[in-house]
Amino acid sequence: MRNLIASFLIAAVTFPILRAAEPSRTLPLMVIETENHQTIVSKDNYIRATYYIDPCGVEGVQAIGTVDSPLPMQIKGRGNFTWTFNKKPYRIKLDKKAALLGMNGSKHFALLAHADDNRAFMRNLTGFEVSRMAAMPWTPADQPCEVILNGDYIGLYFLTETIRFDKNRINLANPDDAVDDWLMLNPDKTADQYPFTADDYTGAWLVEFDNTDDANQIKVATRQVADAQIRVTYKTPEDYVTDEHRRWLAGEIDAIDALIYADDNADGAWFERIDLTDAAKFFVVNQIMNNYECYSGSCYLYKDKGDAAKWHFGPVWDFGSSFQPTRDVTKWIWDSQYIQHWIRNMWNCQAFLDEVKRIFVEMDNEGFDRLFNYQNDYAQRIAEAARHDAERWQADGYGNADMQTPLAEVQEQLRNAIDSFGYKLGVEGYEEPKPVINCPIYLRGSDIGGWAALDEYKFYKVADDIYDLKVANLSGLFKIADSTWNLVDYGGTEGEQITMNVAYPLVERGANMSLACGSAANVTVRFDVANTKVTVFDEAGAELLLVGNGECEYYNLQGIKVAHPRRGEVYIVKTPNKVYKTIYR
Repeated sequence: MRNLIASFLIAAVTFPILRAAEPSRTLPLMVIETENHQTIVSKDNYIRATYYIDPCGVEGVQAIGTVDSPLPMQIKGRGNFTWTFNKKPYRIKLDKKAALLGMNGSKHFALLAHADDNRAFMRNLTGFEVSRMAAMPWTPADQPCEVILNGDYIGLYFLTETIRFDKNRINLANPDDAVDDWLMLNPDKTADQYPFTADDYTGAWLVEFDNTDDANQIKVATRQVADAQIRVTYKTPEDYVTDEHRRWLAGEIDAIDALIYADDNADGAWFERIDLTDAAKFFVVNQIMNNYECYSGSCYLYKDKGDAAKWHFGPVWDFGSSFQPTRDVTKWIWDSQYIQHWIRNMWNCQAFLDEVKRIFVEMDNEGFDRLFNYQNDYAQRIAEAARHDAERWQADGYGNADMQTPLAEVQEQLRNAIDSFGYKLGVEGYEEPKPVINCPIYLRGSDIGGWAALDEYKFYKVADDIYDLKVANLSGLFKIADSTWNLVDYGGTEGEQITMNVAYPLVERGANMSLACGSAANVTVRFDVANTKVTVFDEAGAELLLVGNGECEYYNLQGIKVAHPRRGEVYIVKTPNKVYKTIYR
Protein backbone atom coordinates (compact mmCIF):
# COMPACT_ATOMS: atom_id res chain seq x y z
CA MET A 1 0.00 0.00 0.00
CA ARG A 2 1.11 3.55 -0.56
CA ASN A 3 2.14 6.21 1.92
CA LEU A 4 3.04 3.80 4.70
CA ILE A 5 6.48 4.08 6.08
CA ALA A 6 8.95 1.68 4.52
CA SER A 7 10.71 0.88 7.74
CA PHE A 8 9.51 0.80 11.33
CA LEU A 9 12.80 0.16 13.01
CA ILE A 10 12.87 0.52 16.76
CA ALA A 11 16.04 1.83 18.21
CA ALA A 12 17.85 -0.76 20.30
CA VAL A 13 18.08 0.16 23.96
CA THR A 14 20.43 -1.24 26.57
CA PHE A 15 18.66 -2.72 29.59
CA PRO A 16 20.70 -2.11 32.77
CA ILE A 17 20.13 -3.99 35.99
CA LEU A 18 18.21 -1.72 38.35
CA ARG A 19 19.45 -1.32 41.90
CA ALA A 20 16.12 -0.21 43.36
CA ALA A 21 12.80 1.37 42.49
CA GLU A 22 13.76 5.01 42.12
CA PRO A 23 13.28 7.70 39.47
CA SER A 24 15.34 7.37 36.33
CA ARG A 25 15.55 11.19 36.12
CA THR A 26 15.45 10.96 32.34
CA LEU A 27 12.05 12.69 32.44
CA PRO A 28 10.76 15.64 34.48
CA LEU A 29 10.06 14.70 38.09
CA MET A 30 6.85 15.82 39.83
CA VAL A 31 7.04 15.67 43.63
CA ILE A 32 3.72 15.82 45.55
CA GLU A 33 3.12 15.83 49.29
CA THR A 34 -0.39 15.69 50.69
CA GLU A 35 -1.28 17.54 53.85
CA ASN A 36 -0.11 15.44 56.82
CA HIS A 37 0.82 12.75 54.27
CA GLN A 38 -2.83 11.72 53.95
CA THR A 39 -3.55 8.74 51.73
CA ILE A 40 -5.66 9.62 48.68
CA VAL A 41 -8.74 7.42 49.01
CA SER A 42 -11.54 9.47 47.41
CA LYS A 43 -12.46 10.20 43.81
CA ASP A 44 -14.99 12.79 44.95
CA ASN A 45 -13.19 14.98 47.47
CA TYR A 46 -9.91 16.80 46.93
CA ILE A 47 -7.32 16.95 49.70
CA ARG A 48 -4.74 19.70 50.14
CA ALA A 49 -1.21 19.10 48.89
CA THR A 50 1.91 20.80 47.54
CA TYR A 51 4.00 20.11 44.48
CA TYR A 52 7.09 21.08 42.58
CA ILE A 53 8.54 20.02 39.22
CA ASP A 54 12.23 19.27 38.67
CA PRO A 55 12.99 19.31 34.90
CA CYS A 56 15.88 16.85 35.44
CA GLY A 57 17.70 18.48 32.54
CA VAL A 58 14.95 17.84 29.98
CA GLU A 59 15.13 20.50 27.29
CA GLY A 60 12.18 22.89 27.08
CA VAL A 61 10.79 22.08 30.54
CA GLN A 62 10.83 24.78 33.19
CA ALA A 63 11.17 24.19 36.92
CA ILE A 64 8.02 25.04 38.87
CA GLY A 65 8.46 25.49 42.61
CA THR A 66 11.33 23.94 44.53
CA VAL A 67 11.89 21.43 47.29
CA ASP A 68 12.10 24.34 49.71
CA SER A 69 9.25 26.34 48.17
CA PRO A 70 6.62 23.95 46.81
CA LEU A 71 3.36 25.32 45.41
CA PRO A 72 -0.17 24.62 46.71
CA MET A 73 -2.54 22.26 44.91
CA GLN A 74 -5.35 19.78 45.53
CA ILE A 75 -5.47 16.12 44.52
CA LYS A 76 -8.03 13.31 44.38
CA GLY A 77 -8.47 9.95 42.68
CA ARG A 78 -10.05 9.47 39.28
CA GLY A 79 -11.14 6.73 36.90
CA ASN A 80 -13.39 3.71 37.23
CA PHE A 81 -11.66 0.46 36.29
CA THR A 82 -8.25 2.13 36.48
CA TRP A 83 -8.91 3.23 40.07
CA THR A 84 -8.94 -0.44 41.12
CA PHE A 85 -5.20 -0.79 40.40
CA ASN A 86 -2.56 -0.23 43.07
CA LYS A 87 -0.85 2.20 40.71
CA LYS A 88 -3.65 4.75 40.74
CA PRO A 89 -4.56 7.70 38.49
CA TYR A 90 -5.20 11.13 39.99
CA ARG A 91 -6.85 14.42 39.19
CA ILE A 92 -5.05 17.56 40.31
CA LYS A 93 -6.19 21.14 40.73
CA LEU A 94 -3.53 23.81 41.14
CA ASP A 95 -4.19 26.89 43.25
CA LYS A 96 -2.81 29.03 40.43
CA LYS A 97 -2.63 28.37 36.71
CA ALA A 98 0.67 26.98 35.52
CA ALA A 99 2.07 25.80 32.19
CA LEU A 100 3.11 22.36 33.40
CA LEU A 101 5.70 20.56 31.23
CA GLY A 102 5.21 23.12 28.47
CA MET A 103 1.44 22.66 28.11
CA ASN A 104 -1.01 25.56 28.09
CA GLY A 105 -1.48 27.21 31.46
CA SER A 106 -4.33 25.78 33.52
CA LYS A 107 -5.26 24.69 37.02
CA HIS A 108 -6.71 21.36 35.87
CA PHE A 109 -4.74 18.26 34.87
CA ALA A 110 -4.83 14.49 35.28
CA LEU A 111 -1.98 12.17 36.20
CA LEU A 112 -2.76 9.04 34.19
CA ALA A 113 -1.05 5.89 35.45
CA HIS A 114 -1.85 3.55 32.51
CA ALA A 115 -1.19 0.65 34.87
CA ASP A 116 -3.09 -1.68 32.53
CA ASP A 117 -1.23 -0.56 29.39
CA ASN A 118 1.34 -3.29 28.80
CA ARG A 119 1.51 -2.32 25.14
CA ALA A 120 4.55 -0.04 25.55
CA PHE A 121 2.23 2.68 26.93
CA MET A 122 1.18 3.26 23.31
CA ARG A 123 -2.60 3.26 23.65
CA ASN A 124 -3.55 6.79 24.67
CA LEU A 125 -0.56 8.58 23.26
CA THR A 126 -1.14 7.04 19.82
CA GLY A 127 -4.88 7.73 19.95
CA PHE A 128 -4.21 11.37 20.77
CA GLU A 129 -1.79 11.66 17.85
CA VAL A 130 -4.30 10.06 15.44
CA SER A 131 -6.83 12.61 16.71
CA ARG A 132 -4.44 15.45 15.98
CA MET A 133 -3.71 14.00 12.55
CA ALA A 134 -7.45 13.83 11.83
CA ALA A 135 -7.67 17.53 12.83
CA MET A 136 -10.18 17.06 15.63
CA PRO A 137 -11.09 20.52 17.00
CA TRP A 138 -9.15 19.87 20.21
CA THR A 139 -7.12 16.95 21.52
CA PRO A 140 -5.78 16.72 25.08
CA ALA A 141 -2.03 17.31 25.34
CA ASP A 142 -0.03 14.85 27.41
CA GLN A 143 3.56 14.75 28.65
CA PRO A 144 5.40 11.93 30.43
CA CYS A 145 6.92 12.47 33.86
CA GLU A 146 7.94 10.52 36.92
CA VAL A 147 6.14 11.05 40.20
CA ILE A 148 7.10 10.90 43.86
CA LEU A 149 4.08 10.96 46.18
CA ASN A 150 4.68 11.47 49.91
CA GLY A 151 8.26 10.32 49.54
CA ASP A 152 7.36 7.19 47.56
CA TYR A 153 8.46 6.85 43.94
CA ILE A 154 5.25 5.72 42.19
CA GLY A 155 6.63 5.43 38.69
CA LEU A 156 6.03 6.74 35.18
CA TYR A 157 2.89 8.86 34.73
CA PHE A 158 1.38 10.87 31.89
CA LEU A 159 0.38 14.41 32.84
CA THR A 160 -2.66 15.11 30.67
CA GLU A 161 -5.00 18.02 30.01
CA THR A 162 -8.49 17.20 31.26
CA ILE A 163 -11.61 17.65 29.15
CA ARG A 164 -13.35 20.87 30.16
CA PHE A 165 -14.67 24.17 28.84
CA ASP A 166 -11.70 26.51 28.55
CA LYS A 167 -10.43 28.89 25.88
CA ASN A 168 -7.47 26.57 25.30
CA ARG A 169 -9.55 23.36 25.36
CA ILE A 170 -13.24 23.24 24.40
CA ASN A 171 -13.75 26.92 23.77
CA LEU A 172 -17.24 27.34 25.23
CA ALA A 173 -18.53 29.24 28.26
CA ASN A 174 -19.29 27.16 31.35
CA PRO A 175 -22.93 27.77 32.39
CA ASP A 176 -21.97 27.23 36.03
CA ASP A 177 -19.82 30.36 35.85
CA ALA A 178 -22.87 32.49 35.01
CA VAL A 179 -24.65 31.23 38.14
CA ASP A 180 -21.55 31.83 40.28
CA ASP A 181 -21.28 35.40 38.96
CA TRP A 182 -24.97 36.03 39.70
CA LEU A 183 -24.61 34.71 43.25
CA MET A 184 -21.69 37.07 43.86
CA LEU A 185 -23.83 40.00 42.70
CA ASN A 186 -26.79 38.75 44.73
CA PRO A 187 -25.39 37.58 48.08
CA ASP A 188 -28.87 37.39 49.58
CA LYS A 189 -29.97 34.84 46.95
CA THR A 190 -29.43 31.08 46.53
CA ALA A 191 -28.79 29.01 43.43
CA ASP A 192 -32.37 27.73 43.55
CA GLN A 193 -33.48 31.30 42.84
CA TYR A 194 -31.38 31.76 39.71
CA PRO A 195 -33.65 32.91 36.85
CA PHE A 196 -33.00 30.16 34.32
CA THR A 197 -34.62 30.67 30.91
CA ALA A 198 -35.72 28.05 28.39
CA ASP A 199 -32.61 28.88 26.36
CA ASP A 200 -30.36 28.15 29.35
CA TYR A 201 -31.42 24.51 29.36
CA THR A 202 -30.10 24.05 25.83
CA GLY A 203 -26.46 24.47 26.81
CA ALA A 204 -23.67 24.74 26.76
CA TRP A 205 -23.40 20.99 27.49
CA LEU A 206 -20.50 18.57 27.85
CA VAL A 207 -21.71 14.99 28.27
CA GLU A 208 -20.31 11.48 28.15
CA PHE A 209 -21.83 8.21 26.96
CA ASP A 210 -20.86 6.25 30.04
CA ASN A 211 -20.62 2.54 30.84
CA THR A 212 -20.84 2.99 34.61
CA ASP A 213 -23.43 4.61 36.86
CA ASP A 214 -22.81 8.16 38.02
CA ALA A 215 -24.66 10.58 40.28
CA ASN A 216 -24.70 13.24 37.54
CA GLN A 217 -26.39 11.03 34.97
CA ILE A 218 -29.60 10.48 33.06
CA LYS A 219 -30.59 7.22 31.37
CA VAL A 220 -32.35 7.24 28.02
CA ALA A 221 -33.89 4.20 26.35
CA THR A 222 -32.36 3.50 22.95
CA ARG A 223 -34.04 1.93 19.94
CA GLN A 224 -30.84 0.12 19.06
CA VAL A 225 -31.41 -2.95 21.23
CA ALA A 226 -34.44 -4.05 23.20
CA ASP A 227 -34.38 -2.95 26.84
CA ALA A 228 -31.08 -1.06 26.40
CA GLN A 229 -30.31 2.38 27.78
CA ILE A 230 -27.79 5.11 27.06
CA ARG A 231 -26.12 6.35 30.23
CA VAL A 232 -25.51 10.06 29.68
CA THR A 233 -23.26 11.63 32.34
CA TYR A 234 -23.28 15.41 32.28
CA LYS A 235 -19.87 16.92 32.99
CA THR A 236 -20.82 20.55 32.33
CA PRO A 237 -22.91 22.10 33.73
CA GLU A 238 -22.23 20.22 36.96
CA ASP A 239 -22.94 22.40 39.97
CA TYR A 240 -26.26 23.97 38.98
CA VAL A 241 -28.36 21.39 37.14
CA THR A 242 -32.12 21.44 37.69
CA ASP A 243 -34.78 18.87 36.89
CA GLU A 244 -35.65 20.99 33.86
CA HIS A 245 -32.06 20.72 32.63
CA ARG A 246 -32.24 16.94 32.95
CA ARG A 247 -35.61 16.76 31.18
CA TRP A 248 -34.30 18.85 28.29
CA LEU A 249 -31.15 16.71 27.95
CA ALA A 250 -33.13 13.44 28.07
CA GLY A 251 -35.52 14.72 25.43
CA GLU A 252 -32.65 15.84 23.21
CA ILE A 253 -30.83 12.48 23.35
CA ASP A 254 -34.10 10.64 22.74
CA ALA A 255 -34.88 12.81 19.72
CA ILE A 256 -31.47 12.11 18.16
CA ASP A 257 -31.83 8.40 18.91
CA ALA A 258 -35.18 8.43 17.11
CA LEU A 259 -33.66 10.10 14.05
CA ILE A 260 -30.75 7.67 13.85
CA TYR A 261 -33.03 4.63 14.12
CA ALA A 262 -35.88 6.06 12.05
CA ASP A 263 -35.00 3.58 9.28
CA ASP A 264 -32.23 1.16 8.41
CA ASN A 265 -30.44 3.69 6.24
CA ALA A 266 -30.19 6.56 8.75
CA ASP A 267 -31.13 8.95 5.93
CA GLY A 268 -29.25 11.89 7.38
CA ALA A 269 -31.96 13.65 9.37
CA TRP A 270 -29.62 13.41 12.35
CA PHE A 271 -27.34 15.94 10.60
CA GLU A 272 -29.77 18.55 11.91
CA ARG A 273 -28.59 17.76 15.46
CA ILE A 274 -25.04 16.40 15.05
CA ASP A 275 -22.06 17.98 13.28
CA LEU A 276 -21.27 15.61 10.39
CA THR A 277 -17.54 16.35 10.05
CA ASP A 278 -16.69 16.00 13.73
CA ALA A 279 -18.73 12.81 13.91
CA ALA A 280 -16.78 11.42 10.94
CA LYS A 281 -13.42 12.44 12.42
CA PHE A 282 -14.27 10.81 15.74
CA PHE A 283 -15.13 7.57 13.94
CA VAL A 284 -11.99 7.62 11.79
CA VAL A 285 -9.78 8.01 14.87
CA ASN A 286 -11.43 5.19 16.76
CA GLN A 287 -11.59 2.81 13.79
CA ILE A 288 -7.87 3.29 13.11
CA MET A 289 -7.24 2.65 16.81
CA ASN A 290 -9.67 -0.30 16.74
CA ASN A 291 -11.12 1.13 19.93
CA TYR A 292 -14.09 -1.23 20.15
CA GLU A 293 -15.45 0.33 23.37
CA CYS A 294 -15.48 3.94 22.19
CA TYR A 295 -19.23 4.50 21.66
CA SER A 296 -20.22 2.89 24.96
CA GLY A 297 -17.95 4.66 27.45
CA SER A 298 -15.64 7.69 27.52
CA CYS A 299 -17.54 8.93 24.46
CA TYR A 300 -17.78 12.70 24.82
CA LEU A 301 -20.15 15.07 23.04
CA TYR A 302 -20.63 18.81 23.49
CA LYS A 303 -22.83 21.59 22.17
CA ASP A 304 -23.14 25.33 22.55
CA LYS A 305 -26.16 27.13 23.90
CA GLY A 306 -29.24 27.39 21.68
CA ASP A 307 -31.69 25.03 19.98
CA ALA A 308 -29.93 25.48 16.64
CA ALA A 309 -26.46 24.56 18.01
CA LYS A 310 -25.34 21.11 16.93
CA TRP A 311 -23.72 18.39 19.00
CA HIS A 312 -20.07 17.61 18.30
CA PHE A 313 -18.47 14.22 18.89
CA GLY A 314 -15.27 14.53 20.90
CA PRO A 315 -12.81 15.16 22.32
CA VAL A 316 -11.20 11.71 22.34
CA TRP A 317 -10.07 10.40 25.70
CA ASP A 318 -9.74 6.71 26.58
CA PHE A 319 -8.08 4.16 24.28
CA GLY A 320 -7.73 1.41 26.88
CA SER A 321 -9.34 -1.15 24.55
CA SER A 322 -6.95 -0.47 21.67
CA PHE A 323 -4.14 -2.82 20.62
CA GLN A 324 -5.51 -5.80 22.51
CA PRO A 325 -3.26 -8.75 21.56
CA THR A 326 -6.27 -11.02 20.94
CA ARG A 327 -8.34 -8.54 18.92
CA ASP A 328 -8.69 -8.88 15.14
CA VAL A 329 -8.06 -5.28 14.09
CA THR A 330 -9.61 -5.86 10.65
CA LYS A 331 -13.06 -5.85 12.26
CA TRP A 332 -15.36 -2.86 12.47
CA ILE A 333 -15.31 -1.36 15.95
CA TRP A 334 -19.04 -1.96 16.42
CA ASP A 335 -18.38 -5.69 16.14
CA SER A 336 -17.69 -6.06 19.85
CA GLN A 337 -19.21 -7.26 23.08
CA TYR A 338 -20.24 -3.70 23.96
CA ILE A 339 -23.40 -1.87 22.91
CA GLN A 340 -21.87 0.79 20.70
CA HIS A 341 -24.45 3.54 20.66
CA TRP A 342 -25.54 4.97 17.30
CA ILE A 343 -22.45 4.33 15.18
CA ARG A 344 -23.63 1.22 13.32
CA ASN A 345 -26.68 2.99 11.96
CA MET A 346 -24.80 6.23 11.36
CA TRP A 347 -22.52 4.20 9.09
CA ASN A 348 -25.51 3.24 6.94
CA CYS A 349 -25.80 6.88 5.86
CA GLN A 350 -23.99 7.55 2.57
CA ALA A 351 -23.14 11.15 3.44
CA PHE A 352 -21.41 9.99 6.64
CA LEU A 353 -19.50 7.29 4.74
CA ASP A 354 -18.39 9.86 2.15
CA GLU A 355 -17.15 12.22 4.85
CA VAL A 356 -15.28 9.41 6.60
CA LYS A 357 -13.57 8.48 3.32
CA ARG A 358 -12.65 12.12 2.61
CA ILE A 359 -10.99 12.47 6.01
CA PHE A 360 -9.13 9.15 5.68
CA VAL A 361 -7.84 10.14 2.23
CA GLU A 362 -6.55 13.46 3.61
CA MET A 363 -4.67 11.57 6.31
CA ASP A 364 -3.39 9.08 3.75
CA ASN A 365 -2.10 11.92 1.58
CA GLU A 366 -0.16 13.28 4.54
CA GLY A 367 1.26 9.82 5.18
CA PHE A 368 0.63 7.49 8.10
CA ASP A 369 4.37 7.30 8.70
CA ARG A 370 3.72 10.28 10.97
CA LEU A 371 2.12 7.94 13.51
CA PHE A 372 4.93 5.38 13.49
CA ASN A 373 7.60 8.05 13.77
CA TYR A 374 5.71 9.53 16.72
CA GLN A 375 5.53 6.15 18.43
CA ASN A 376 9.22 5.44 17.91
CA ASP A 377 10.27 8.85 19.24
CA TYR A 378 7.96 8.60 22.26
CA ALA A 379 9.14 5.05 23.03
CA GLN A 380 12.78 6.14 23.06
CA ARG A 381 11.90 9.12 25.21
CA ILE A 382 10.25 7.07 27.97
CA ALA A 383 12.22 3.79 27.70
CA GLU A 384 14.48 4.33 30.72
CA ALA A 385 11.65 5.62 32.90
CA ALA A 386 9.49 2.69 31.78
CA ARG A 387 12.07 0.23 33.07
CA HIS A 388 12.22 1.98 36.44
CA ASP A 389 8.42 2.02 36.53
CA ALA A 390 8.35 -1.73 35.86
CA GLU A 391 10.83 -2.27 38.67
CA ARG A 392 8.65 -0.23 41.02
CA TRP A 393 5.52 -2.20 40.16
CA GLN A 394 7.01 -5.61 39.46
CA ALA A 395 5.13 -7.23 42.35
CA ASP A 396 1.84 -6.15 40.74
CA GLY A 397 2.88 -7.10 37.22
CA TYR A 398 2.37 -3.60 35.80
CA GLY A 399 4.53 -1.80 33.30
CA ASN A 400 6.73 -2.36 30.28
CA ALA A 401 10.19 -3.53 31.25
CA ASP A 402 10.58 -4.61 27.61
CA MET A 403 9.45 -1.80 25.33
CA GLN A 404 10.63 -3.28 22.03
CA THR A 405 8.44 -6.37 21.82
CA PRO A 406 5.05 -4.76 22.56
CA LEU A 407 5.94 -1.73 20.43
CA ALA A 408 6.65 -3.96 17.43
CA GLU A 409 3.35 -5.80 18.00
CA VAL A 410 1.42 -2.54 18.34
CA GLN A 411 2.90 -1.20 15.13
CA GLU A 412 1.93 -4.35 13.26
CA GLN A 413 -1.63 -4.05 14.58
CA LEU A 414 -1.75 -0.37 13.65
CA ARG A 415 -0.55 -1.09 10.10
CA ASN A 416 -3.16 -3.86 9.73
CA ALA A 417 -5.92 -1.60 11.06
CA ILE A 418 -5.01 1.18 8.62
CA ASP A 419 -4.74 -1.25 5.70
CA SER A 420 -8.09 -2.84 6.51
CA PHE A 421 -9.83 0.51 6.89
CA GLY A 422 -8.41 1.84 3.62
CA TYR A 423 -9.52 -1.30 1.79
CA LYS A 424 -13.04 -1.16 3.26
CA LEU A 425 -13.34 2.47 2.20
CA GLY A 426 -12.19 1.66 -1.33
CA VAL A 427 -9.17 3.96 -1.15
CA GLU A 428 -6.76 3.46 -4.03
CA GLY A 429 -3.63 1.48 -3.15
CA TYR A 430 -5.10 -0.58 -0.32
CA GLU A 431 -5.59 -4.32 -0.58
CA GLU A 432 -7.67 -6.65 1.54
CA PRO A 433 -5.60 -7.65 4.56
CA LYS A 434 -5.64 -11.13 6.01
CA PRO A 435 -7.70 -11.72 9.13
CA VAL A 436 -5.54 -11.83 12.23
CA ILE A 437 -6.18 -14.29 15.05
CA ASN A 438 -3.87 -14.07 18.04
CA CYS A 439 -5.75 -16.21 20.56
CA PRO A 440 -6.39 -19.93 21.08
CA ILE A 441 -9.37 -21.17 19.06
CA TYR A 442 -11.52 -24.17 19.80
CA LEU A 443 -14.17 -26.40 18.33
CA ARG A 444 -17.06 -25.96 20.75
CA GLY A 445 -20.36 -27.84 20.63
CA SER A 446 -23.25 -29.64 22.23
CA ASP A 447 -21.43 -32.98 22.11
CA ILE A 448 -18.02 -31.40 22.73
CA GLY A 449 -17.89 -30.74 26.44
CA GLY A 450 -21.27 -29.03 26.44
CA TRP A 451 -19.92 -26.01 24.50
CA ALA A 452 -16.90 -25.61 26.81
CA ALA A 453 -13.48 -24.52 25.49
CA LEU A 454 -11.46 -27.69 26.10
CA ASP A 455 -7.75 -28.12 25.37
CA GLU A 456 -8.40 -31.42 23.59
CA TYR A 457 -10.50 -29.52 21.06
CA LYS A 458 -8.04 -26.66 20.48
CA PHE A 459 -6.96 -26.02 16.88
CA TYR A 460 -3.28 -26.12 15.97
CA LYS A 461 -1.69 -23.95 13.31
CA VAL A 462 -0.25 -26.06 10.49
CA ALA A 463 0.49 -23.30 7.98
CA ASP A 464 -0.18 -19.61 7.47
CA ASP A 465 -3.90 -19.09 8.18
CA ILE A 466 -4.57 -22.84 8.32
CA TYR A 467 -5.56 -24.58 11.57
CA ASP A 468 -6.26 -28.29 12.06
CA LEU A 469 -7.97 -30.36 14.74
CA LYS A 470 -8.29 -34.14 14.85
CA VAL A 471 -11.57 -35.36 16.39
CA ALA A 472 -12.34 -38.95 17.30
CA ASN A 473 -16.09 -38.45 16.86
CA LEU A 474 -17.85 -35.36 15.55
CA SER A 475 -21.58 -35.05 16.08
CA GLY A 476 -24.26 -32.67 17.32
CA LEU A 477 -24.09 -28.89 16.95
CA PHE A 478 -20.77 -27.04 16.92
CA LYS A 479 -19.02 -23.75 16.17
CA ILE A 480 -15.47 -22.38 15.99
CA ALA A 481 -14.74 -19.85 18.72
CA ASP A 482 -12.25 -18.51 21.24
CA SER A 483 -12.65 -19.21 24.95
CA THR A 484 -14.87 -16.15 25.54
CA TRP A 485 -17.01 -16.05 22.37
CA ASN A 486 -15.99 -12.39 22.05
CA LEU A 487 -12.98 -12.43 19.74
CA VAL A 488 -13.65 -15.41 17.46
CA ASP A 489 -17.14 -16.78 16.80
CA TYR A 490 -17.77 -18.54 13.47
CA GLY A 491 -20.81 -20.58 12.52
CA GLY A 492 -22.74 -21.39 9.38
CA THR A 493 -25.83 -20.34 7.47
CA GLU A 494 -29.12 -21.15 9.17
CA GLY A 495 -30.65 -24.34 7.80
CA GLU A 496 -27.51 -25.57 5.99
CA GLN A 497 -25.34 -28.54 6.93
CA ILE A 498 -21.72 -29.44 6.26
CA THR A 499 -20.92 -32.08 3.65
CA MET A 500 -17.83 -34.15 4.34
CA ASN A 501 -14.67 -33.22 2.40
CA VAL A 502 -16.20 -30.03 0.97
CA ALA A 503 -15.08 -26.54 2.02
CA TYR A 504 -17.97 -24.78 3.75
CA PRO A 505 -18.14 -20.95 4.06
CA LEU A 506 -18.26 -19.64 7.61
CA VAL A 507 -20.36 -16.77 8.88
CA GLU A 508 -19.12 -14.54 11.68
CA ARG A 509 -21.44 -15.08 14.66
CA GLY A 510 -23.42 -17.42 12.41
CA ALA A 511 -25.71 -20.33 13.20
CA ASN A 512 -24.69 -23.55 14.91
CA MET A 513 -23.26 -26.05 12.42
CA SER A 514 -23.81 -29.78 12.03
CA LEU A 515 -22.79 -32.58 9.66
CA ALA A 516 -25.18 -33.61 6.89
CA CYS A 517 -24.34 -37.22 7.69
CA GLY A 518 -25.14 -36.74 11.36
CA SER A 519 -21.81 -37.88 12.78
CA ALA A 520 -18.38 -39.03 11.65
CA ALA A 521 -15.45 -40.76 13.32
CA ASN A 522 -11.73 -39.99 13.05
CA VAL A 523 -12.08 -36.71 11.20
CA THR A 524 -9.82 -33.71 10.76
CA VAL A 525 -11.45 -30.30 10.97
CA ARG A 526 -9.57 -27.67 9.00
CA PHE A 527 -10.17 -23.96 9.66
CA ASP A 528 -9.02 -21.74 6.78
CA VAL A 529 -8.81 -18.28 8.35
CA ALA A 530 -7.97 -16.29 5.21
CA ASN A 531 -10.96 -17.66 3.29
CA THR A 532 -13.18 -18.12 6.38
CA LYS A 533 -14.03 -21.70 5.48
CA VAL A 534 -14.13 -25.00 7.33
CA THR A 535 -13.64 -28.48 5.86
CA VAL A 536 -14.31 -31.74 7.70
CA PHE A 537 -12.15 -34.54 6.26
CA ASP A 538 -12.58 -38.22 6.92
CA GLU A 539 -9.96 -40.87 6.27
CA ALA A 540 -11.37 -41.51 2.80
CA GLY A 541 -11.46 -37.87 1.88
CA ALA A 542 -8.89 -35.45 0.62
CA GLU A 543 -5.27 -35.79 1.59
CA LEU A 544 -4.35 -32.97 3.92
CA LEU A 545 -1.58 -31.56 1.76
CA LEU A 546 -0.90 -27.94 1.03
CA VAL A 547 0.24 -27.42 -2.54
CA GLY A 548 1.06 -24.43 -4.63
CA ASN A 549 1.57 -23.98 -8.33
CA GLY A 550 3.57 -26.81 -9.84
CA GLU A 551 3.52 -29.32 -12.67
CA CYS A 552 0.01 -30.59 -12.01
CA GLU A 553 -3.57 -30.26 -13.23
CA TYR A 554 -6.55 -29.36 -11.07
CA TYR A 555 -10.10 -30.69 -11.37
CA ASN A 556 -13.10 -29.83 -9.25
CA LEU A 557 -15.01 -32.59 -7.47
CA GLN A 558 -17.29 -32.93 -10.50
CA GLY A 559 -14.26 -33.76 -12.68
CA ILE A 560 -14.16 -30.48 -14.61
CA LYS A 561 -10.67 -29.11 -15.21
CA VAL A 562 -9.93 -25.81 -13.44
CA ALA A 563 -7.42 -23.45 -15.03
CA HIS A 564 -7.18 -21.09 -12.06
CA PRO A 565 -7.66 -22.94 -8.76
CA ARG A 566 -8.76 -20.88 -5.79
CA ARG A 567 -6.94 -20.88 -2.50
CA GLY A 568 -8.69 -22.93 0.18
CA GLU A 569 -10.83 -25.01 -2.24
CA VAL A 570 -10.70 -28.81 -2.49
CA TYR A 571 -9.52 -30.21 -5.87
CA ILE A 572 -8.57 -33.47 -7.49
CA VAL A 573 -4.92 -33.06 -8.41
CA LYS A 574 -3.27 -34.97 -11.26
CA THR A 575 0.53 -35.15 -11.34
CA PRO A 576 2.87 -37.32 -13.45
CA ASN A 577 3.06 -39.78 -10.56
CA LYS A 578 -0.15 -39.51 -8.57
CA VAL A 579 -3.81 -38.47 -8.44
CA TYR A 580 -5.23 -37.27 -5.14
CA LYS A 581 -7.52 -34.77 -3.45
CA THR A 582 -6.12 -31.73 -1.72
CA ILE A 583 -6.75 -28.18 -0.62
CA TYR A 584 -5.17 -25.68 -2.99
CA ARG A 585 -2.75 -23.45 -1.14
